[in-house]
Amino acid sequence: MTNIFLSYSREDQVTARRFADALQREGLTVWWDQSLRSGEAYDKVTETALREAGAVIVLWSPTSVESRWVRSEATTGDRRGTLMPVMIEPCERPVMFELTHTVDLSHWQGEADDPAWRTFVTDVRQFIDGGRGQPSSSSSRARPIAPVTTGVRSRPALIIAAASAAVLLAGAAMLWFLEHRSVEVPADQAAAPARTGPVTLAVLPFADMSQAKDQEYFSDGLTEEILNQLAQVRDMRVTGRTSSFSFKGQNEDLRTIASRLDVDNLLEGSVRKDGENLRITVQLVDGRDGAHLWSKTYDRELKQVFAVQEEIARDVAQALSVTLDVGAASRATGGTTDIEAYDRYLQARSLTLGGGVESNRKAMRVLREAVALDPDFSRAWLLLGTNLGLAAISAPESEAVNLRKERDAAFQRGVALAPDTFAATAVRISGMVDRHEWSEADALLRKVSASTNPGVQIQAEAGGFLSSLLATGRLKEAVENMRGIAEIEPLSLVISENLQIFQTAMGELEAAQAEYVRSQSLAGSHSRSNLRELLRMIYQGATPQAVQERFLSQENAQGLNLPLQQAVVDSLADRGAALESLRQAFENPANQ
Repeated sequence: MTNIFLSYSREDQVTARRFADALQREGLTVWWDQSLRSGEAYDKVTETALREAGAVIVLWSPTSVESRWVRSEATTGDRRGTLMPVMIEPCERPVMFELTHTVDLSHWQGEADDPAWRTFVTDVRQFIDGGRGQPSSSSSRARPIAPVTTGVRSRPALIIAAASAAVLLAGAAMLWFLEHRSVEVPADQAAAPARTGPVTLAVLPFADMSQAKDQEYFSDGLTEEILNQLAQVRDMRVTGRTSSFSFKGQNEDLRTIASRLDVDNLLEGSVRKDGENLRITVQLVDGRDGAHLWSKTYDRELKQVFAVQEEIARDVAQALSVTLDVGAASRATGGTTDIEAYDRYLQARSLTLGGGVESNRKAMRVLREAVALDPDFSRAWLLLGTNLGLAAISAPESEAVNLRKERDAAFQRGVALAPDTFAATAVRISGMVDRHEWSEADALLRKVSASTNPGVQIQAEAGGFLSSLLATGRLKEAVENMRGIAEIEPLSLVISENLQIFQTAMGELEAAQAEYVRSQSLAGSHSRSNLRELLRMIYQGATPQAVQERFLSQENAQGLNLPLQQAVVDSLADRGAALESLRQAFENPANQ
């Protein structure tokens, strides 16, 4: 059995190697990820080593405290009673580990005779041999780190100290339980945080743990499928994809992410797809303090991917004490049972979200392959129709004619296969609006509105639904639903801009301006919302000079070069001159 599991962040690899080499010279067996052999499954080997280690040594530093993986490994070690944290660089430890005995070796540079190092090695041996949690009498030389206090101890502080002592005595009685508790906490035994309103959850993009790192589209797609299933829970508010995925690839503290997304709970995980085998590891975290609530690993065959998505969603809902009632990925919901078709659909969805002409072409190609593999795959047909429509916008008219014909045929096929799904209904309504079939569109919109809350429809088709509400004159309803979508997509600039447009159309100018100000911190180009702000100023009777000054401040802030808008703004006091500037721009061959 491995004596020691060494947990660290990538940025601390040099220090981690110093610890590993020194511990091995002391005759101890050390596992760290440098021990992996070619061809071994990273997550499986790591998990086995973590569970079998006699001591989990976590190297705390400013970078490791921000690492989800290090925090997760520390949580597992703490739960199993094998955690031995070490400070290698001054930092603020995660709150849940503040009261854990931590040795300060930030000064140590590898000297074998360093007194603090010698004491630490002695403690490690005693810890592994069975004296867990009982450092040697000389361990003070290794400078254990205590919570920071300031000033003289007051009466409340003494009361707290007494209470802490009582907790420590009670903790001794819990030692056996802590040492024998399984890493995997059953969903029905996970303690959900106290709450007064709806449960709030964000599903962060699952990490691609495949050796080649070429399955990101699959892990993203699986994350989104689970997110969409959880979004169906009436007692839970689930953050939308755009906002949740905005943290992809970032090493943000989980508490910070939860605060920005305004949620109490976070779901994160990893996906490893190896041939016909699939391993999914998920972890539910309390976003308020970063505490681990529940985790589970699902080992399945790839052909069971549809069932495991539902299983994960149900387990997460159960851990949060809410009820999830979802059906299978059946024909009625527009799904497929063909793994190859599903894989191509996930590839296409990733390409579609990425945008761009080349991605659009690739998406159409793999979607045509998907529907060839499963001609009854409704969602693939609908996504193909969407991509064909996008391609027709920029194609020469000779090509666009055929693309639009194929688009209409794809939509027709997708709707016929699963007519009652939200996506198919949105396509039907959009078609009615395009054909100016106002009464039919209005009737179908009323039927959908009575049975569906588009606020939880976080897929792209919700946009078409809201546009149809606007087109049929149901502005108030459109604004209400737009607010619902903005609530679950707080970091989406596009959603914020659309909300501003809807609010302006409703005459809610102050609300639109407040949303505009909030959106300034969101990532992306703000040119559209900046223009809307100028239009609101004009509508509210601002002087030409005030509009000109605001335009210049926007231009300077973003480094924009917009000669046409500049010419129009300069001519605000002269309507005829402004129109002439626009006319010249439209007639200029360079703009055609």
